[in-house]
Amino acid sequence: MTTTHSAPPQAGERGLTPRQAFGRAAAAIAALGLEADLAPILDGSPGTWRCVLRRDGVPLRTGLGLGKGGRAEARAGALFEALEHHLSGVEGLDSGAIRLASAHRLAVGPLGRDVAVTLLAQAPDRPLGCLPYRSLLGGPDVDVPLFLSVPEYLRPAGDSLRRQVGDAYDYRSVGRYSVNNGWAAGADPVEAAVHAVNELIERDALSVLLINTFLRERPRRPAVVDPATLPPALAALVEFAAARTGRPVHLIDMTTDLGVPAYAAHQSAPPGRPARICGWGASLSREYAISRAVSELVQLHSTMDLRERYAHLLPEQRDDTGPYPALHACYLADFTAALATAEVRPFEPTEVPDTPRGHLDRLLGLLAERGFTVYGRDHHVTPDVAVVNVLVPGLERFMLVTDGQVVVPGERGLAVARGE
Repeated sequence: MTTTHSAPPQAGERGLTPRQAFGRAAAAIAALGLEADLAPILDGSPGTWRCVLRRDGVPLRTGLGLGKGGRAEARAGALFEALEHHLSGVEGLDSGAIRLASAHRLAVGPLGRDVAVTLLAQAPDRPLGCLPYRSLLGGPDVDVPLFLSVPEYLRPAGDSLRRQVGDAYDYRSVGRYSVNNGWAAGADPVEAAVHAVNELIERDALSVLLINTFLRERPRRPAVVDPATLPPALAALVEFAAARTGRPVHLIDMTTDLGVPAYAAHQSAPPGRPARICGWGASLSREYAISRAVSELVQLHSTMDLRERYAHLLPEQRDDTGPYPALHACYLADFTAALATAEVRPFEPTEVPDTPRGHLDRLLGLLAERGFTVYGRDHHVTPDVAVVNVLVPGLERFMLVTDGQVVVPGERGLAVARGE
């Protein structure tokens, strides 16, 4: 059974109401012996809530979570994101599950479509720490290098664990590609996997948008949504975001050949400054993808001061792209000039499944149709919460350039840059 954009809450991507989800997350936090310091940043609908996990009153280094959307959704989302961040760091890793694998073997194996894994073949063939992942499309399991999705593993916080498992690999050549990509928390593994896959598709879409706009010899004309065609609830959300921030919000259609609606809610930045009051979203539901993007923009605007206060809980930010003008333009990610010639498209609702299982099956089917394999790991599963990680080799991680990293596109992104 399917429905149109008037789908169940969160477009069928969640199996529980926000109130039920909040109870599950609170129980999971208590079971870990932690306390949740939860407070509103913007108390309303839309709203923004923050959660800091504490142990014996002391904030955890990886325990900050932010929630967005309607009030109940934002409160539950803050708890789930805090759990995700905590459990996806090195403290959440089981050293007994980590095994060492040959760098060169990994580079020529099924993960070789990932640009970071490809680089392993250009360095000495030494073993590096991996975790086993299962194929979500029925193929063989694979060993996935930890550095791909656990940045903390390469930082001082991971030194002890690397020594414990005997991982002496020199990560300097690939560390810049490390990102907490494809992580998600949910009430169960299926629900979490839906959000993990959507995050991968969203970040791939942003990568492709950056390449099309700033790296192609002939930039590709972007597309934007005609605000006059938005459903009333979405139109009101966009109007709220513009009023709250004091600037217009442009809805850039980032949807790629994967066919999953993906959007950027964009605002221009002062000359020479990165455009960081923005948001992104991907979902089978076009309405929910746009809603997530605009809600994230509101969240980023409302948490500017908070991010300074909790800077010690966030990754260090630096810009190394200065010597490379094209990459620096990608780092700034200001699409204002390109939007002057944008194609304007009407909003059109999409039909979506009404259960998380339906969403996951369709997402996996779309990826398989495009020749992608999908691997996942149920990282932490209890009756209350599931934290999973999903990897799709070949989807782009070039969006790391917006963190100031000097990275290059993978095979997929290079084809986009060539106009293929």
